[in-house]
Parts: sequence; C-alpha cells; structure tokens
Amino acid sequence: MRTAIKKFDKAKLAGEGDLEKLYKDAISAIDRAHSKGLIKANKAARDKSRLSARYHK
Repeated sequence: MRTAIKKFDKAKLAGEGDLEKLYKDAISAIDRAHSKGLIKANKAARDKSRLSARYHK
C-alpha cells in the first residue's frame, strides 16, 4: 500500500508517468489492505481522500 502511494507521489512531483493508472493502483492497494483487515475503515477512507486531493490538485 505504501509503495503504491509513494510511486504516485513521486510521479506527481516529477510530472511524469501515467498518473491515472498510478492513482487507481494506489486506491486499489488501500482497498485491498482494508479488505484484508490490515487497516481500519476510517484510515482507508482518510488515505483515499488525501490521495484524491493530491491527484486533483
């Protein structure tokens, strides 16, 4: 999960890469971590919200 988010952040700062795919991968990783019980629902929602804000900024 953290790796996917870091890849997205790195590409966003550099202005390179397929941001849409990296964004979807990061959201998917967060959802997978939540479904497996690694993180709670509030943390998943918070992380997705913060990621979305960074994506649309």
